[in-house]
Amino acid sequence: MLNTLNILVIRFVTLAGGLAFKADSWKQTLPALVIGMLGIFLVIGIIILATYALNKIFSKKNDGENEE
Repeated sequence: MLNTLNILVIRFVTLAGGLAFKADSWKQTLPALVIGMLGIFLVIGIIILATYALNKIFSKKNDGENEE
């Protein structure tokens, strides 16, 4: 079990070691991240507003009377 775990860790480290880390890469990826997050919030807002509107349109009003 320990031998298999050691092999997996060594393979992960060698795979991760092949990736280059660039300190300035955030300057290129940050605008895409911001646009993506704004898109997510926009879609969630539209879903919330649509749910609210549908609830207002199709809800039944009882005016305080209970059906028994």
